[in-house]
Amino acid sequence: MKEILSGILVILGTIFMLVAGIGILRMPDLYTRMSATTKVTTLGIGSILVAAAIYFQELSIVARALATIAFMLLTTPVAAHAIGRASYLIGVPLCPQTVRDELYGRYDPQTHLLESAPLYELKLQLTNLHIERLKIPDRASISGKNLEELQIRQQYGVTVLAICRGTHVIPNPDGGVQLFSGDELIVIGTPEQVKVLRGHLLTTEQANLSHDQAK
Repeated sequence: MKEILSGILVILGTIFMLVAGIGILRMPDLYTRMSATTKVTTLGIGSILVAAAIYFQELSIVARALATIAFMLLTTPVAAHAIGRASYLIGVPLCPQTVRDELYGRYDPQTHLLESAPLYELKLQLTNLHIERLKIPDRASISGKNLEELQIRQQYGVTVLAICRGTHVIPNPDGGVQLFSGDELIVIGTPEQVKVLRGHLLTTEQANLSHDQAK
């Protein structure tokens, strides 16, 4: 029985290795070739090592086979990422049929650090969402309240990404941050949700003015 199972695993491993070889020949650029080789060879070598462990059934061989498989699973993704990143930074071209290069313009040429997508790109990608600045008007009823009290996300479905207070920016504010007149909220939500929130900010100012005039 162990001979049959080991034989099946060796055949599977050989097929995986063959597919990896075909991938190197057929894939159009380094990045797709690397993807084929790293994934398929890991499965191929892993299958052959498992076959050896099943066939010999000795503790030392089983331990070495499992240790080798664990080592490959830990190091192969890291090595593939390092090779792909280095290739991209030195300008190894993508396949001509590549539709979109999401890393284009994101790497700093001096530090080689990856930057986030600019705000205008996020707007293009999030077609069903809307990112907008909303200024809290004078005499607004929400002035002096914190985000936890206002529950903007729960009531309007809008998420506050940041608060601009003069030259100071509070990114990803927590519930304890208070809002004041003149603050600008950078929010994201559907156009309808943002419109409702904007209308609420404006009507609160008008309501306060009407209340003061009535007095």
